[in-house]
Amino acid sequence: MRVLGVGEFYNLASPDSLERALVTDRDAFAKSPGFRVAFGENVLSTAGEQWQRQREALDEFFYPARIRDYADRMVELTDRRLERWDDDTELSLHEELSGTALDNFFGTLFDRPLDPDGDERLRRAASDINLWFKPTSFALPRWVPTPARRRFSRAVETVEREARRLLDERSRAVERGEAKAGDDLLSTLVALREAEGEEATLSDPEIVDQVVGLVFAGHDTTALAMTYALHQIGTHPEVRERFHAELAEVLGGDRPTLSDVGDLEVTERLLNETLRLYPPIHTIPRVTTRPVEMGDYRLAGDTRTHLSVWAVQRDDRFWEDPHEWRPARWRDTSPQDAGYAYAPFGAGPRLCLGRRFALLEAKLVLALVGQRFELDPQRPLEFEPMSTTQPAHEVPARVTRR
Repeated sequence: MRVLGVGEFYNLASPDSLERALVTDRDAFAKSPGFRVAFGENVLSTAGEQWQRQREALDEFFYPARIRDYADRMVELTDRRLERWDDDTELSLHEELSGTALDNFFGTLFDRPLDPDGDERLRRAASDINLWFKPTSFALPRWVPTPARRRFSRAVETVEREARRLLDERSRAVERGEAKAGDDLLSTLVALREAEGEEATLSDPEIVDQVVGLVFAGHDTTALAMTYALHQIGTHPEVRERFHAELAEVLGGDRPTLSDVGDLEVTERLLNETLRLYPPIHTIPRVTTRPVEMGDYRLAGDTRTHLSVWAVQRDDRFWEDPHEWRPARWRDTSPQDAGYAYAPFGAGPRLCLGRRFALLEAKLVLALVGQRFELDPQRPLEFEPMSTTQPAHEVPARVTRR
């Protein structure tokens, strides 16, 4: 395939392609350089030994035991935001869920709750980081100063300034004995920044880049999944009834806890189906490092490829009625059963670091919203793909207290 301004690339859209590029032949498919341009030297964009060092430094905070500790805090922070939703009013689902996800990210991993009435520059910046991949800019040479790229640059500068401020602030807290490495991710990054010799596993610029990348990846994809799930619940009355019935039966009017999550089976099915039909990461870009045979095609070295998660998860060879949102399809199967025909979090060693965090957060937030509100979406979903599956417009919904 050839696209004006982009050149030639191959779109790979089969479970076998995903498996080979992400698992069995992953050495032949390197990260696209566009990620490093956008996100710097962080775990989203680096490779090899550098990526291994960064991944090991962050892994602890995404272990299942650690993530389970975040559940009560997520409920508290989400409740705080939902208290601001008025009865019988219209709001933007995407804007509200993006704010919720950013609140949960900062309040758990960084132990630094955002001000509900402030931090607006940071909130806007976290959203604008996506603009590097806006289609009208991405097809142009990198030196062209488009409006989207200017907003992207300002957003990165804003998040970098906030990262340095937070690191300095937490460094002083560590000096005063008010925090220590291991308490939260921010304190651990401070310890890595100030370590010397063999203990200095990450450089100072790398640590700032980790914060930028995590702020983007730690809220955007989860916010999209929750937005699209709530939109679909609101437009499918039968699913909505089962969803509310499950919340009443399992929770009995109480706020959800970690022990409730496993019993929210309807909620899990509708989330799985949303991640299938509307995967937040629609495409995984790669560049071949050597010649590769893919079916009837031979890809030369240094060939740009797009692994289309969106196409695979909507392919009627692997899914019945693939364009329909049908949570019931997950009643007798699981994501593991689908193999590489279902890969919303990628696969292989670079499987999304925050997938457990995202799934726990999404289930808790959906439950909290569903307990309190009925949602009536005001327009159909349309999309403007960037690095993630962004809505082409706001996602308005009228909310009514239950």
